[in-house]
This record gives sequence, C-alpha cells and structure tokens, in this order.
Amino acid sequence: MNFLCSTTDIKSPFPDIEKHKTKNGWFLYLDKGWIKTDNYYYKGFSSSWCKIFVDPIVRIETNKLRDFPIYYNEDSASNFSKLDNILPVDGILEADDKIHISYKENFYPRITHKYQTFKECHDLLYDALIENIGTFASTNKDAVYIPLQGGIDTLTVRSVFDFLNVKYELFDMPKENPISSQLHFELAKKHWGFTQIKETNGVIVTGFYGDEWVLRNPVYVHMALSLRGVNLTNEFDKIENCYMKWFFESSSYRDKCNKPSTETLDEIIRKLCNDFQIWHLNNTKIFSPLKHLSLLTLLSADTQTMVDQVTDAKLSKSIISKCNPKLLELLDKSKNQNDPDYFHTHLLTKTKT
Repeated sequence: MNFLCSTTDIKSPFPDIEKHKTKNGWFLYLDKGWIKTDNYYYKGFSSSWCKIFVDPIVRIETNKLRDFPIYYNEDSASNFSKLDNILPVDGILEADDKIHISYKENFYPRITHKYQTFKECHDLLYDALIENIGTFASTNKDAVYIPLQGGIDTLTVRSVFDFLNVKYELFDMPKENPISSQLHFELAKKHWGFTQIKETNGVIVTGFYGDEWVLRNPVYVHMALSLRGVNLTNEFDKIENCYMKWFFESSSYRDKCNKPSTETLDEIIRKLCNDFQIWHLNNTKIFSPLKHLSLLTLLSADTQTMVDQVTDAKLSKSIISKCNPKLLELLDKSKNQNDPDYFHTHLLTKTKT
C-alpha cells in the first residue's frame, strides 16, 4: 500500500514500483497488489485500506485510523518518500493542477472523564479485539501467518484468533535480517516496523500498536498519569520485577518520564491517532488488531489499572487468560528481551532485485 502521486513523469523509484498515467495528467507510482477500477486504485481490507481516485481529480481516501503517513509538497504526495509536509490523520488531500489540503471537522473523539475499572477496561479491549478479528476473518481469503513469539501483544492477538477458531499458521522469525525488496529496504530505514517483517504472499498478523493503544507505551502513559499528579518512574521503582521493567530501564524511558508532562488529554489522543507504524507492502498484507477507536477510552482507566498495565501488562494478560490461558506459558519474562537483534535496527543488510 505504497504510493507516490506526482505531476512529473519521473523514473520509477524502485523496481517493484509501477508507473500509471492518469487522464488528468498525474502520474501514480504504486507497489504490487493494487486493484484498478474505472476511476480509482484500491488496496487493503476493512481495517486498513487506501483508495486513490484519479478522475476527475486525484483524491486519497483511507480508513479512519490509517496506518501510514502521507507526505506532500506543491506537486507530489507519497507515503514512502518523505516530502516537505506531513498530512495529519484528519487531513484530506485532493489535487487538480496542484495539491489542496482540507480537514475533517470533529475528527478526534472526546472520551469520558469517568475512571474506568479494570473490568470495564478488560471488556473494552476484549470487545475491540473480537470486532477487529471477527470482521477481518469474515471476509479474508488469504493465508494468515502469526509469528511464533512470546511477546505479550502477539500472544494477546493469537489468543483471540484461537478463541474465535480463526485459522492461521505459525512461523519462526528468521535469525538474521530478512531478505527484502528494495522498497522494503527503504521503508525499514525510516519506519522501524518494517525491520520486523518478511515479505510473503498472505497476511501477517502483528501485535503492533499494542504498546500505544493498550496503555503500555511508557511515554503515553506518563503523559496520562501526569494529569493525575502520578510519577511513572516512582511506580516502576516500587516494583522489583515485572514484564515491562527491563524495557523501561534499558530504553531511556526513565529519563523520558522523569519530569511531569504538560500534554493535555486531547493532545495525547492526537498523538496516538497520528502514530504510524506499519502497513501493507507489495503482496504482504499486515493485520494489526490492537488498534480501535474505542481503545482511546483506556486513557480514562483508573490509576491502578493504568499502572498495572504499563508495568506488568495485567490487562493484556487477562485477555489471554480468557481466550486461551495456555498461551501464558509461552509469555516472555520481559518485553523485547528475546527479540532478534535486527528488530531494533533501522537497516536491512540485503535486498533482492
């Protein structure tokens, strides 16, 4: 689901990007997997899609919570080539002889200020996953692959697949950097999520967005707790061992969370909705179920629920316990501790032509 739209006929940036000339004079450069109709190109499925209209004007439409950035300047727009400006998720991009930007009104939701109990947060997360995975499974016809990993987000998603009896195949992550297309290589240099996938013909299910949308990203939770006068570093210091402890200490989060944040709740919501991580690449479709508009209400979780989740993933564990408790036996003791080294680099070492 990668594109570049331009008024200029340029050389195709990568071998796996195909050029399409439109009737209105624009040139589209698209990766593999797009479907063309009379007046638009389409790629994706219900929870992650892009539609590019080319007649009578160029217009880019996506699902509400799109997974990719859109960069633009006066005469080009792309999600893999960084340009002068970035379009926020509530932006609308249209183009005739030049690009025009407008914005959707009342796009960002307002959430309740009433604190949600652990049980309410559990039900909210459970319902979001059931809806996302159930909707996906009802229309999907491609092979589905889930990595054989012990991360909390992967196991949470996998447990719901099991609960709903949705068919999938497990696969081991390669021990070395996966061979990739040149486009994959380029994306991996700019977006860390692409260091963690290998291209295939089918759907790769991921735990992406779990940290951010399910109260485990220390910075986002720090922002939310600061509004309540709670210091996240102090909360970690009270706990000797927990799932997130090693990650918190080894990834500079102590420094990032040491001083109170001044972000408002509305600003946190905007940051979450504009956190782009990974999207379809050529014939590899990406399904990331841990992203749902209703999950923004988790920012109103009561303080203890929020602390328990950001330190020890107790909310996520409760989903696994409900859907397939046997998977808890596979859970890593610490976040990211058993990941391949290349997960946390921004370069792939080998490309295929």
